[in-house]
Amino acid sequence: MAYHFNTRIEIFEKQESWGPEAGFSTNVTIARPWADIKTMKGTEYEIWQLTANEAPIRFIIRYRKGINANQYVKYNGKTYNIKSVANDNGKNQTLTIFASTVE
Repeated sequence: MAYHFNTRIEIFEKQESWGPEAGFSTNVTIARPWADIKTMKGTEYEIWQLTANEAPIRFIIRYRKGINANQYVKYNGKTYNIKSVANDNGKNQTLTIFASTVE
């Protein structure tokens, strides 16, 4: 399967501030890889009598260490929560990042 790594994304994590302004968090950029974006079927569900739209998406990037489910992806002005990360075929060539945003 041919991938088109033609979209720049940003992977970041939130870190708590230490020192005089403790209690605040800052976004620390982990990587800015090129990705192939694959949308997935969205679902609509009820949360405590409120309707929310979940937009799942797959980001396929070249393999790199250090990407995990505690991080976030910024793409097209939106922030996505990483749900899981899969090493495709276990060959250390590409990673598929499964993420979603809740609006």
